[in-house]
Amino acid sequence: MEWIRIDLIIAGSGEALDRLLNYEVDIAGFHVSDPQASKTITKRLQKEGMQIFPVMKRVQGLMIAKGNPLNITRLKDLVRPNIRFINRQRSSGTRLLLDTTLSKEGIDPKKIKDYENEEFTHSAIATSILAKKAGVGMGVKSVALENGLDFIQMKDEVFFLAMRDELVSNKDIGKFVRKIRQMSEEVPGYKSVGLKRQISGWI
Repeated sequence: MEWIRIDLIIAGSGEALDRLLNYEVDIAGFHVSDPQASKTITKRLQKEGMQIFPVMKRVQGLMIAKGNPLNITRLKDLVRPNIRFINRQRSSGTRLLLDTTLSKEGIDPKKIKDYENEEFTHSAIATSILAKKAGVGMGVKSVALENGLDFIQMKDEVFFLAMRDELVSNKDIGKFVRKIRQMSEEVPGYKSVGLKRQISGWI
């Protein structure tokens, strides 16, 4: 198989995996923050003849305005009536992480102002905060730093690439994966992961 180019489509983790399983795309990137959930996804993908490769780790947390003028220090602060939140879409891994964490901490999302207001990228979340349309949102550390925002770390995540078995031996795909790993070492908040032993217990 000869590859001329790779077309990139931006989507949340859930949508990306759905498209892969429906054979609408050849490769899907997705991230998970819970080892048990990662194992469940891996089992489903392998059953469908897919191969999964760990690529990098990243840090998720709360992005807030520089100087933290609202004095946000933890998730429970989000229920304060003076704090407006901007959320990711329901199909995104970030949204799943947040909803799961809120449930574990016994926080009712209905008490968070503007919880149903959604954006589709981490950068859009940062832009909303910079424009003062919201006081806080969930996102990755690298985007917070790029936009001069403060950041409260919550969880490390592992980012994977999944693809059909017949693509694994494609040299261009191999170069693509290595390039992503290389670039991840150059961005604050990311760390390259190239060996399965580095994520023992996740797949």
